[in-house]
Amino acid sequence: MRRLILSGTMNTRDLGGHPIISGGFTRYNCFFRSDLPTMLSDEESLLLYNQGITTVIDLRSIREAESQSSFFKNRSGFDYWHCPLNGDGKMPAKEENIPASYLNMLGDSSSILKIMKVFADTGSGCLFHCNAGKDRTGVISALLLSLANVPLPDILADYQVSDTYIRPMVDQLRLANPALPAWVGQSKPEYLSGFLSDFHQKFHSVDDYLLHIGLSALDISNIKIKLFST
Repeated sequence: MRRLILSGTMNTRDLGGHPIISGGFTRYNCFFRSDLPTMLSDEESLLLYNQGITTVIDLRSIREAESQSSFFKNRSGFDYWHCPLNGDGKMPAKEENIPASYLNMLGDSSSILKIMKVFADTGSGCLFHCNAGKDRTGVISALLLSLANVPLPDILADYQVSDTYIRPMVDQLRLANPALPAWVGQSKPEYLSGFLSDFHQKFHSVDDYLLHIGLSALDISNIKIKLFST
């Protein structure tokens, strides 16, 4: 996998290197998904800056962002955007409701539109994160990879590996909350495949959805250009 090892995160990954159905691969060093970066070393911050990864989107709720700030908020040299997704990252009551909870994240189209406009307009590499880098980040990653026409098995594999990387975080959570359901913290492929099936049934394609919420065809083209390797 395309994991970036940082001292302050467990689940930071480059969306580059995924195969595209028409040929080629998604571009490296353009879009990064991550769990919450709380503290990075000066060397790690400089590494990201020198690689041009200077636009950061925080997908967490207002409450989460106020409780624990992203490392990049007010950080010199980085452009930080706070774009909370609908649902505020709350877990559904039942495991079978996870795909529906992912679709619900798209309910606030103004926030999705803002995120996609940042993707389209920024001249730098972009890192987007939530708390664990699994659910909200997973939904945005799935939209990007679908837009790039990455095969479904590879989109699901990118989602599924979060289970491995955040396992220490989930284990600590279980020690503090022994009554947590067994599925909490998992990233089973059927969660995302269920969401994508419902999404395509409702919106047909990511292009159609983005046009529906107000993103221009030029903006969509700009995002695709950034996704495709040359």
